Amino acid sequence: MTIDLAAEISFQNPEKNNKQFIALKTMGNIAGTSIDRSTYTFIEPPINNFNQPIQPNEELQAKYRGAEAEAGFIWNTNKNKKQIHLSPVLSFYSRSLARKISSLKSEYIEEEKYSLHGISAGMGFVKPGKTTIHLQAQVFQPLYDQVTLYGRYIGIPYHSLVSNKSLNFKAKIQISKGNYGWTLNLESLNLASAENPKSKSIEASQAIIPSTLLTYFF
Repeated sequence: MTIDLAAEISFQNPEKNNKQFIALKTMGNIAGTSIDRSTYTFIEPPINNFNQPIQPNEELQAKYRGAEAEAGFIWNTNKNKKQIHLSPVLSFYSRSLARKISSLKSEYIEEEKYSLHGISAGMGFVKPGKTTIHLQAQVFQPLYDQVTLYGRYIGIPYHSLVSNKSLNFKAKIQISKGNYGWTLNLESLNLASAENPKSKSIEASQAIIPSTLLTYFF
């Protein structure tokens, strides 16, 4: 479970039917997640008086943090529209996600960082009224992505070679009335795999991130 903080600034000429926007969001863990040791393997660090091996039955936890930034255009945004209408969106999108592995003794083991940067396009469905309902779905194509592995092992940190740029998806439902709104987001990130002869390889994985936001509109 994480806490999200987000802000968005939009610009629109009253005579135009489109607006530009910049949105930022950050997230961070409020509780760790237990790791299944039967499916998780890591490189044993060199053993010395200050660095003892991790026992096979010692519990490990993962903590996540990340951020996203988006800037682009939305069409059909005239506030005088009273009918149900569609609202296309096109944007530049950047997403980062990090997973830190540690033991319950607070020993730092390793951390994976994923960065995805590219273009996002989608369509919104808007139902105006005293209570406005806005549905939006977007697809995100990374143009550049990178996996970085940090840790206390020989050969780390090292920037790994990324082997794929898979499509990603995000969707939201927003209900707003007056200056207040509630949003439910769902994001599916297909994280790249990496092959690195100087440290361990990282298999491709998927992060499905649901989140909710309470919003105040200035």
